[in-house]
Amino acid sequence: MKAELASSQPIQELHDNMLNPAYFTRFQSYLEKECGCSCTAMDNHTVAVHFPDGTLEEEYAGQSTPWRRETTIRLANGVKLIKRVYPPMVEGEKTLVALLLPQGVFAKRGMVEEHYRDVYRRRERNT
Repeated sequence: MKAELASSQPIQELHDNMLNPAYFTRFQSYLEKECGCSCTAMDNHTVAVHFPDGTLEEEYAGQSTPWRRETTIRLANGVKLIKRVYPPMVEGEKTLVALLLPQGVFAKRGMVEEHYRDVYRRRERNT
């Protein structure tokens, strides 16, 4: 059964603050060459991703949980990316935002996802 589209709106920019800096070059290369995006590493350890015109952020019914908001970023060329937002578990913490690339983009993609899981687990232990 196909999930029902709950909302769709244009998106121009996203700030990923969960990307391991060791993967920035490959992350940037894929987004710039395959998706027409531009990426900038910021001083505060985030990556600013600027999407081309026509990019939509779509939210589907049942896609999110109370602990994680998940949306689909659909580029005009048909590429789909996943945006995950983890709200703070403790007052004063920052919201974590991750942009996940399509499966198979990197041979070591599992390492990137494992990094995200480790960050989230550490955060849970600290609450």
